[in-house]
Amino acid sequence: MDNKNPFQVRMLDPVPTKPSFDMNRLLKWLLISAFVVAAVGVGFFLFSRSSFSPGNVDFKINAPEEISSGEKVVYSIEYRNNNEKTIKDLHLTFFYPPDAVDIRDGRLEALQTESMKLDDLAPGEENKIEFSAYLVGSRGDTKKARAVLSFYGEGIPSVFKKETSAATDISSLAVSLTLVAPPNAVSGQEVTYLLDYRNESSDDLSDLRFKFTYPSGFIPTKFFPNTFSVKDVLDLKKIKSGEGDRISITGILQGGEKDAKTISVTLQRKIDNVYIDFEKSSADTVISTPPLSVQIMVNERSDYNAQLGDELEYKIKFINNTDVDIFGLTLMAKLEGLMFDFSSVGGNGFFSSSTRTITWNASVSPLLNHLAPRQEGAVSFRVKIKNSFSSGGTGVKDYTVKTSVLAETQTIPPGFDLDRLSAESELITKIISLPSIVQKGFQNDQSFGASGPIPPRVGQKTSYTISWEIVNIPNDVSKARVSGTLPAGVQWENQTRVNGQQPAITFDSSSREVVWPLETIPAGTGGQFPKYQSWFLISFTPSENNLGQAIKLIQDTFLEGQDGFTRQDILVRVGDVSTNDLADFPGSGNVTE
Repeated sequence: MDNKNPFQVRMLDPVPTKPSFDMNRLLKWLLISAFVVAAVGVGFFLFSRSSFSPGNVDFKINAPEEISSGEKVVYSIEYRNNNEKTIKDLHLTFFYPPDAVDIRDGRLEALQTESMKLDDLAPGEENKIEFSAYLVGSRGDTKKARAVLSFYGEGIPSVFKKETSAATDISSLAVSLTLVAPPNAVSGQEVTYLLDYRNESSDDLSDLRFKFTYPSGFIPTKFFPNTFSVKDVLDLKKIKSGEGDRISITGILQGGEKDAKTISVTLQRKIDNVYIDFEKSSADTVISTPPLSVQIMVNERSDYNAQLGDELEYKIKFINNTDVDIFGLTLMAKLEGLMFDFSSVGGNGFFSSSTRTITWNASVSPLLNHLAPRQEGAVSFRVKIKNSFSSGGTGVKDYTVKTSVLAETQTIPPGFDLDRLSAESELITKIISLPSIVQKGFQNDQSFGASGPIPPRVGQKTSYTISWEIVNIPNDVSKARVSGTLPAGVQWENQTRVNGQQPAITFDSSSREVVWPLETIPAGTGGQFPKYQSWFLISFTPSENNLGQAIKLIQDTFLEGQDGFTRQDILVRVGDVSTNDLADFPGSGNVTE
């Protein structure tokens, strides 16, 4: 206040008021707090991580770099924790090399993987675990083992994994194996496999055996030495150091053109009364195009299915597949099967009824005398199938007939190391099963009795029984079904009967179809086994416009199914039945007043 002016008024400071709520400041405060917390967490995590690194976990497999085939290998897996924290929840998975085996509980076991949980590992602590297996292979093979270790660092939620591997080379074979197979062979040709073996180790070896695996289509006939315990196993008590020998196996090899046929041998050694694989070897033979081939067709097909009474027209083609001439061929066809009617054999070959063989030579076809390179020729013959299934086949099902053909010559073309040149083929023809069905109508039948006048009269109802009877001798019939249709005016009386345990007959009023759903008719039905029989009752009341006429009672009756042997569909139709076709009153079906 100015003292010189006693009347000067002093302005008072405004009274402070309560500040309003500041949302922006609150949001800033919350963001800063969250950042501080996150920074602290990250810092703590980084601090924890700084004292732990998966790189400070040592993990390796110790295994020999080289072995001899069949040797037992011990894999030593070592792991060490060089961190300042404990590693926890350790899991180890070990992957054996391919074809690794071991003897466990007195049995030979193929080994693939082992998985296990390991104890925690404190800072600076180390441990190891061992696995063992016998390894077999050829010289130069590399056998690789692999291991995976997963673990957690103490206080760290992340899982870590480390992987390591070790390779072992098979550098030597205690016993050298040389298996030789002909590189090429014609199907049906005799071949010889040779196995040379020698103990190249410095020790005598005992309790050995060779186990051969033959290719499909090979039939062994001769062995050297002849001490094979079975056709594919040769036991050896002892092989002295530096000694060896030869094994030969001869047989017939068959296969398709260009098929690769592999023979393999495994040398096994007895350890703890169990034979384990010691060494292996294999060799291939390719089936080459035969110099001479024959082909058979019947009725222009190779998959023809015959029926009773069929005439079969066989055509046999012979082909020179070489670039040289073939001379002096003889061709023979042998017929086998109960269902051939041998009295019907015809053609230009000579048929021997005693051997049931047809023979052709140069007098029939000049091409059999001289077949030029890549040239082909053909002969033919015909024969019938019997009209009924043979009584000599009682109890037989799945009937077939077979024709086997052999073409050969003793005149061997230059460049072929053969005793004779020949070609063979065969064709098996299946015979379709045609079951028979008989449909009959009765007025007076023991199943349902008789009702109504005979002949039928206008305005009066007469009932009729329809019966179905099935015989099936040779082959099973599957998906079997009998069906027939009731014409308009014929009434379904809903009375049925079947023999045995057959399914019941049904009627569909909308389609007017009567159905017997059999599913399967076994071979021998009506022979070894009872016939299949069924009956059902129908009726008809004639009107004036039916006067003087016979009434059709059932029509379009079929037996259908599939031959269980040939897989061919079957359809057998039977004739319709009218009131004039009754089994007990034939010709008495015209309607009267």
